[in-house]
Amino acid sequence: MKHDKVMFVGEDNTCRSPMAETIFRYLCGDEVKGCEIVSRGLVVLFEEPYNQKAEMILYNHGMETANKTAIQLNEEELQGNPLVLTMTFAEKLKIIEDFGFEGDLYTLKEYVGNDDEFLDPYGEEIDIYEACFQDMYEVMKLVKERFIRENNNENDNETEEKL
Repeated sequence: MKHDKVMFVGEDNTCRSPMAETIFRYLCGDEVKGCEIVSRGLVVLFEEPYNQKAEMILYNHGMETANKTAIQLNEEELQGNPLVLTMTFAEKLKIIEDFGFEGDLYTLKEYVGNDDEFLDPYGEEIDIYEACFQDMYEVMKLVKERFIRENNNENDNETEEKL
């Protein structure tokens, strides 16, 4: 498998990154067995619960978050061969600067060929969270397609090398 982990990284791991993790898990189901799927934050100062509006939107769409509190990204988690997807370009740069990470690192939309960033719904009305969810859901379908295609191609290459 090309990637042993998919990490969705946001500033504080309370809103968009847990939404991305949850949507990706929902869309992939059992198609990514053997691959850990997590979300993390760059600045998690204490055990903060996920944003209630974000969790409500996910719940309204039949999804629940795997964790309920924010988790800080640490250098150990970047070992191996993770695919790291950030919510913003600034977060991507922070991972490079703080951790010297040289692996597969993209903004979430960059991974699917789009330079835009997700609207940050934090502190907004519920309809803005819903709009963020809808945008993210459409992008995550493309993320899933690319991820599975790349990992299947990698598995095919490993099989050919063994023969």
